[in-house]
Amino acid sequence: MRGTADTTVETPAAARSGLVRSGWIGALRRRIPPSAVRYLGLAVLALLLISIAAELHRVLRDVTLADIGTALANTRGWVILAAFAASALSYCALVGYEHVALRQVGVTHLRPRFVAVTAFISYSFTFVLGFGVLTGGAVRLRRYRTVGLAPSQILAVTLLGAVSFWIGLALVAAVCVMIEPSVVSAVAGLPRGAGIAAGAGALVAVAGWSVWHRGRSATLNVSGWTVRLPDSRTSAAIVLLGMADILAAALALWLLLPADIHIGYPGFLVVFALATVAGVVSHVPGGLGAFEAVILLGLPSTAHAEIAASLILFRLVYYLVPFAFALVLFVAGEVGASRARVAAIGSRAAQTVMPFVPRIAGLAVFGGGVVLLLSGAAPAEGTRLAILADLLPLPFVETSHFLASVVGAALLVVSVGLLGRRRASWQIAVALVGAGAVFSLFKGLDVEEAAVCTTALALLLASRRAFYRGGGAWGATPSWPWICAMAVAIGLSVWLGFLAYRSVDYSRELWWRFALDGDASRFLRGTLGAAIVLAGYALYRVVRAPSAAAPPGKDEFEKIAAIVGQVEDPGAQLALLGDKSFLISGVGTGFVMYGVEGKTVLAMGDPVADDPKVAVDLIWRFRELADRCGGDPAFYEVGPQLLPHYIDAGFSFAKLGEVAIVDLAKFSFQGSAGAKLRQAKSRAERAGLGFRIVPAAEVPSMLPQLRAISDAWLAQQKGREKGFSLGFWSDPYIERFDQAVIEHDGRPIAFANIWRGAGGRQVSIDLMRHVPDMPNGTMDAMFISLMEAAKAEGAATFNLGLAPMSGMPDHSLAPAWSRFARLIYEHGNQFYNFRGLRAFKAKFRPDWQPRYLAYTGPLAVPRVLMDATRLISRGPGALQRQD
Repeated sequence: MRGTADTTVETPAAARSGLVRSGWIGALRRRIPPSAVRYLGLAVLALLLISIAAELHRVLRDVTLADIGTALANTRGWVILAAFAASALSYCALVGYEHVALRQVGVTHLRPRFVAVTAFISYSFTFVLGFGVLTGGAVRLRRYRTVGLAPSQILAVTLLGAVSFWIGLALVAAVCVMIEPSVVSAVAGLPRGAGIAAGAGALVAVAGWSVWHRGRSATLNVSGWTVRLPDSRTSAAIVLLGMADILAAALALWLLLPADIHIGYPGFLVVFALATVAGVVSHVPGGLGAFEAVILLGLPSTAHAEIAASLILFRLVYYLVPFAFALVLFVAGEVGASRARVAAIGSRAAQTVMPFVPRIAGLAVFGGGVVLLLSGAAPAEGTRLAILADLLPLPFVETSHFLASVVGAALLVVSVGLLGRRRASWQIAVALVGAGAVFSLFKGLDVEEAAVCTTALALLLASRRAFYRGGGAWGATPSWPWICAMAVAIGLSVWLGFLAYRSVDYSRELWWRFALDGDASRFLRGTLGAAIVLAGYALYRVVRAPSAAAPPGKDEFEKIAAIVGQVEDPGAQLALLGDKSFLISGVGTGFVMYGVEGKTVLAMGDPVADDPKVAVDLIWRFRELADRCGGDPAFYEVGPQLLPHYIDAGFSFAKLGEVAIVDLAKFSFQGSAGAKLRQAKSRAERAGLGFRIVPAAEVPSMLPQLRAISDAWLAQQKGREKGFSLGFWSDPYIERFDQAVIEHDGRPIAFANIWRGAGGRQVSIDLMRHVPDMPNGTMDAMFISLMEAAKAEGAATFNLGLAPMSGMPDHSLAPAWSRFARLIYEHGNQFYNFRGLRAFKAKFRPDWQPRYLAYTGPLAVPRVLMDATRLISRGPGALQRQD
């Protein structure tokens, strides 16, 4: 309703948070998750809208379109002209808001005409479109910044306009409640005394504020900007203008009401004020529906058709005609600038609007689908249908009607892909809205529906470059609000159809009746077609296969192997498994290895590159890759070095655990610190265990023995090979590396492939397997001997790998994920030996370094971790099995 956007959008979140940061409200807010508050708000809003719809249906169930048309035709011309005059007075008061607000912030150099046009356009856009930041607020920002106003001044102007509106509404309602308390009793069910008390209380509150404020210099801090509150003189002007605005706007509607409604102007002002508040609370642009419901319920009359006609005329006189005029003024003002300026403005506007284009296009296409469904459910206009019957055969009309409903349902579905910027969705949407316009004309000369589809088509064609992502048109996942909107749309069309044909005797024969006046039959067949489309889409969503990442070609894999040989991080050897896809840097000196599972495009580790600039560039390019694919990017097991750059790219973090890095310079058997290591080495020697490193050139001859150890280990684990973040048995992969082998009485019983970074400064192992009956201390001997050998070769560090879920903060204020992970670490040993694994690695006195999951989007951690688990569980051939 009037004032909706300027009162809700212009209140910054930062200011609101400052008001509830302390006290019991702040404590309550900290305990309630933001998502719960959001969903609760959506639920309350949905209940409110359903209640409004139910009340409108109850009040208007006996009203027909013909009744409303008759009432519109009977409205006298002078009444409409008087309503236009009252509306003009209201807009003059709005312009007055603007002048007073500008004077308050110290702006006096602007031409009155420029201010008047800006205010008129801003309020007209806001009243019709809602979303004040994107409509009325954008107009103010666009026009006032060209004449040198600062953002803080523009914010102050907007806030003072909102204050004027609400003060005027409160005062008018308060005075009228005291004059006509019976109206409040009838509308809100309150006692007369309560209405009078409420009105008196509002007057006392405003008067008290005025007395307290007189002579004071008060300020308001909003999101870091200080806004000076108006002085007494300005406050008086605000009060008078606010009252004039409300009085004139209410007068416009009061003049349009039928003459037999016995309610005085003061009493009607109370109803108008309540309807305005209901429109604001509903959060629907223009308060559409909520405002009408309160007016219909609050007026003491059963002439609902006449009141509905008055409300339609009021929407036309006060909203649509000024909006059309404002749109012409805005376009004329923009076109009137110089070409260079227009080009610059167009470029800036495109940059500003481009992020919103997919949602706007999706809403437009969705709206076109709703219009087609509702049109298919409503009876055809008899005169138009008679004209069409002379031009087209009946089968053509019947088929067009059915296909229009099918296209309507398909538009609901394809709009989901538009939100994800999918190129295929755009192509199909263009074809569908074009077809919808044609079918609308062929089914009943429905030029209005054709105009809606044509407008959506023009919007799609103008925004073609915004839809660049790959992926199928039907593969985008709809959000729950979008699914609910689809259900409401199809439900509304079914409800409208059964309401329109409630007097029809339904039978099986109705499905097969084809006649010019067979609106009910066409409604049933069209609804069935739409239902089939939506059911088919739902079935496709259930059974569709996940998308696949492309496996690397031979040349690409050779390039990857060359890069791996040039980087110091031994973890880059995971790229040689062959189970991942790759994004290679433009200069060919780095890459990101990744896999795709569901909507998650998951990179393994940090970008592999020696040059930090290349790594940072790869972070952004990987995000762009996921964006083009319509997926959500994530990095698995990233270190702390690049965290600032991940933050710059919009990633959030969840700790996965800590990696054990042994400083080989401190690794020694000497002294008390090395006593346990000496004992472990002595036990291994007494058990007859020997250690040797088999060079990669000699590994092929040992493959049968090593494979037997691996098979025995897998059989003991009762599982299958993993992958992605872990190595798996593959002859080409094993043959690439030196193998550390433990022998017992000359027989190999355990092995591990050795990873060495470029220069040999960093060493780690990947695949480690042993036979089930190995002697105690075999693994200790393996690691001690490996680190001893690595130190002898000149290595600086030895990576023992990740200890999952370890190192989580133990604090009540820690993030929810950290508290959950710590709980698993403490009590989840029956599923995985988290504590034992960390304890084993801790005996080598490592330095612990954190590893994180970098992700995007709210509440993404559980989904990304499940997708990562599925990727890891696939093991060898993951890329092929995704097909």
